[in-house]
Amino acid sequence: MTNNKVYYNHGWWDEQYTPWYWVEILLPYIEHLKWKTIWCPFDKEDSQFVKVLINAWHDVVYSHIEYWQDYFEYEPKHWDVMISNPPYKNKRAYWERALSFNKPFALLLPVNILSDSMINKTMVYHDKQLQLLIPQRRMRFYNNVSWETLNKITFKACYFGYNIFKQDIILTDMELN
Repeated sequence: MTNNKVYYNHGWWDEQYTPWYWVEILLPYIEHLKWKTIWCPFDKEDSQFVKVLINAWHDVVYSHIEYWQDYFEYEPKHWDVMISNPPYKNKRAYWERALSFNKPFALLLPVNILSDSMINKTMVYHDKQLQLLIPQRRMRFYNNVSWETLNKITFKACYFGYNIFKQDIILTDMELN
């Protein structure tokens, strides 16, 4: 008998964190942004997005709702590019807000939103070209309760973007040490 158990986020907590190696996968594709300021709007100082990007010599500003910096009301004084993992609940609102800035961005989102007309409608409405960075492997996330969730497959995710990569579709994989 095979194990047919399905692992998923029960939806009771939308605060799931991205491991460092899923941020590092971006680095070769954003090298041309070295002199740009990257805004991580859903991140704190200990976020892997903040840590990895700073360690790769990027200028980073970050904000988080716990710092009274609501993504829908707050914007840093200066930033050039947005990169982060937004909450997946109400992802359409986060996506539309990102498009409204008319600046390059990459948001880590579940691949299944490609089957939703939301992406197509918003890209056409804003007259923008969708870009995708698609890792071969499934994303595994963790929360601050336990790192054990890294052992559970959550779902397939990729970076959805606008005007951030030099190609519109990038299929990639990485070596995990």
